[in-house]
Amino acid sequence: MRRRSIVFLISDLLDSGYEQSLRTLARRHQVVAVTLVDPLDLEFPDLGLVEVEDAERGERLLLDSSDPGLRRRYAQAALARAQARRTALTAAGVDEVEVRLGEGLPEQRYLQPLVRYFRRRAARR
Repeated sequence: MRRRSIVFLISDLLDSGYEQSLRTLARRHQVVAVTLVDPLDLEFPDLGLVEVEDAERGERLLLDSSDPGLRRRYAQAALARAQARRTALTAAGVDEVEVRLGEGLPEQRYLQPLVRYFRRRAARR
């Protein structure tokens, strides 16, 4: 794109290796990452014994999701991922709007975070 634009990236940003591409894009354009956050990515539900599969290795594991230690480590890992994501976005010069899936009505989930972002953005100017 030749003209400066606002670019919205809508993703869960659970991957890695995107930082340099975002930094390059943010040099010319204003980039806003609309991060979709699923509650299951933050907290492992207490479902008893659960078989899970590592998508990359194809390895299957049997987990006891009622184990408080397992659930605590899962939540800590989720928090670390979110902090790393925020650090990477800030370093790339990218703003973030976090949208929590499954919470409230659609207008509360999607519209309110975007309205808050644009109000904060207008107040900075």
